Amino acid sequence: MEILKLPLPFVTPRHAALPFRDAFGVPHGDHFVPMRDAADMNTATRVSFGALKFRRAHQALAINEMRPLYAFSFNPYVIDIRDQYPVYDQKKYNAAKTLGRRMSVEDVMTLDIILTLVLPPDNRLHYHAVSIKDGAEEFDDATKTRLDKEEHKILSRGWTYELLRGNQFDALTWGNHALMKTWVANVDVWQHYDEASAFARRMLVRSTRGTLDDIMSRHARHLGISLNWCYELFAVAACFGFLYPDHQEALRTDKQLYLRWRA
Repeated sequence: MEILKLPLPFVTPRHAALPFRDAFGVPHGDHFVPMRDAADMNTATRVSFGALKFRRAHQALAINEMRPLYAFSFNPYVIDIRDQYPVYDQKKYNAAKTLGRRMSVEDVMTLDIILTLVLPPDNRLHYHAVSIKDGAEEFDDATKTRLDKEEHKILSRGWTYELLRGNQFDALTWGNHALMKTWVANVDVWQHYDEASAFARRMLVRSTRGTLDDIMSRHARHLGISLNWCYELFAVAACFGFLYPDHQEALRTDKQLYLRWRA
């Protein structure tokens, strides 16, 4: 599976539900705790930031990880993202727990990103692991061995695995996602699924004359809602696949709006 080549357009199902834990005992959504914390890393490129579809923080240990985390947040197939995901031997875990000890750090492998996807036609859940590496990095033998080990471990679970390069997520798209993220920084997007759907349908059949701010101001006036609320609904619609901003163009309030798959 190639996550960036899944067919679009696609709309996230309204009632996509996550189990509390996956089959390996690791929590989903709000309850997941990454194995590594960006604050513990002594590098300038690490960062923590709020997730979009659930209420916790992502831990990006490098810019290479931050860009895909933003991209996956606005991917309609993705309903959960678990970064710095722990993979360990169950027997060693059970032995440590029996002795009242924590597992050794050397016995725990961390995967960059585990995505929980909802796939047509029956909206089944599927787990897809993504390892992120620098676009210019040449792999030494140790790195190749680790990547092979990661892939083997993931495939043995019946999940899928993919290696992606950081330069596959361009700065323009990242900037567009980051802007939309600011519009819904403290919004529970799932609570506004239906409103965002209705708002998107209206946007797709109305004029896109003028700047984005002109367009949103017209919708706000006609709907009798605030301009801020219009921007929030736009971002929610984008994360669920009701709207698709064209990421070959910059998304700016003072520029023309470009949408893909416009009615």
